[in-house]
Amino acid sequence: MSPPRPRWGSGQASDGVWLGLALVVGALLRFWDLPSASLYSDEAFTFDVARLPLPALLQTLARHDFHPPLFYLSAHVLMLALRWPLTHYRFFTALCGLVTIAATWAFARGCAGALAAAIAALCVALAPALVQYDRLFRMHAVAVALSALSWWLLVQALGEARRRRWPWWLAYGLAVALLCYTDYLGLIVLGLQCAFALFALRRRWPVLAAGAGTALLYVPWLWALRAQFPLGGLATSRPALDASLLAAIRAAFVADVPDAWLHLPAFDTLVALGVLVVGLSGAWFGRKTPLPFWLAMLPAQILLSVVLAKNLAYFPRYLLIALPAFAVAFGWSVAALWTPQRRIVASAVAGIAIVVLAFGTSQLLFDPYYQFPDWYAVDALVLQHARPGDAIVLDAAYEFEVVRNYQGFRKHRLLKFMNPSDFGAIEGWISAHPQQRIWYVEHQNFYWDPQRRIETSLAERRPQVLTWREPRQAPVDAVRVSLYDRIPMTKK
Repeated sequence: MSPPRPRWGSGQASDGVWLGLALVVGALLRFWDLPSASLYSDEAFTFDVARLPLPALLQTLARHDFHPPLFYLSAHVLMLALRWPLTHYRFFTALCGLVTIAATWAFARGCAGALAAAIAALCVALAPALVQYDRLFRMHAVAVALSALSWWLLVQALGEARRRRWPWWLAYGLAVALLCYTDYLGLIVLGLQCAFALFALRRRWPVLAAGAGTALLYVPWLWALRAQFPLGGLATSRPALDASLLAAIRAAFVADVPDAWLHLPAFDTLVALGVLVVGLSGAWFGRKTPLPFWLAMLPAQILLSVVLAKNLAYFPRYLLIALPAFAVAFGWSVAALWTPQRRIVASAVAGIAIVVLAFGTSQLLFDPYYQFPDWYAVDALVLQHARPGDAIVLDAAYEFEVVRNYQGFRKHRLLKFMNPSDFGAIEGWISAHPQQRIWYVEHQNFYWDPQRRIETSLAERRPQVLTWREPRQAPVDAVRVSLYDRIPMTKK
């Protein structure tokens, strides 16, 4: 099924040492100080939905979310069974990161050899974007793990003797069914695997059987899928092949690099070209394996985004599902370079990539500038300066799910908006309460109020007595807080 593999190491036992090293590194990065960060807004939404009774949970997903139900149903069961502090549920998704490392290593070991497997596993263990989302309680870590696992199980099943394949095929079928019920991107994964199966249908027909079984399992969910599809993807206009796509690719593959790098001419374009070169190289070296079809995940996401006018590739988190394939492609490319004449070059290429990934992950873990918002810091600010009777305006309902029970917020009137239709009610309330101070918390205003209509109306009539910023490299993670005083009384 595959071309001759590069030889490296002394055997299977020594190969396992590199897997163990990657798992240890990956575990340290994913579990270190894991529960300490405040909830991310997407996590808070997950928990709010998961604690609902099952009928209400499913209705909420159908009307207000764009994902299949399995992750939310699993969270519902875990919350009923464990009753942990909410940030502790991250340990489950962090474990999924270790599954991704192991599955990537096993796929690469079976197709490309020991050296490629070692490099691929270390790249997955160190990738900053994977570390960041493995440390969140969301479905993205689960989807990446199930995708990598399904590709490995497919390779493993094809490599077994005919009579010994069926347990592997059953495991593969279960993995793809779980994947497709966890993230709709799993449907693209399954489609690519079915395309791979068509080239040798007599041996690979169980892939199509698994696809048919998954389709049948989707029948009970079709009612919700029909409701989700029109608004799914958050696309207000047809996505284009533009700078936003290049930025998403850079943020997924080379995350948390210094600001100075981002200001280099055409840095995002150079990163995208590097990803393209790695992908094409891996597709060539792995042309007799499923790797080219796995690598096709990224172009398939981009193409479907344009064709369907849905955002399937323009947020970095949507591209994580393709990262393990490119780690394998990179490992295979280095292994192909690993000859006595080019060993120094191959070592330098691998070393530079690993250092860049490790540097990005160190910044993610230890420098708040590269992290998600710290809502504990916002709460402390409000606690320090708030007075009884103050009101708080939140420019996104999502952050309301995070802060509403914080000590600094729960004793105050909270006003939130996400659509222009909400503006009138908030402006009316503010106008009716001229002698109440107003806190304005801005987070991702470019989605909800790009012209800052609410804050502009506050600033026109009220003195600003406090401003505070929480700078972040990614604008979507920055938070700014302003406090506006009472409207001055006019003398008669």
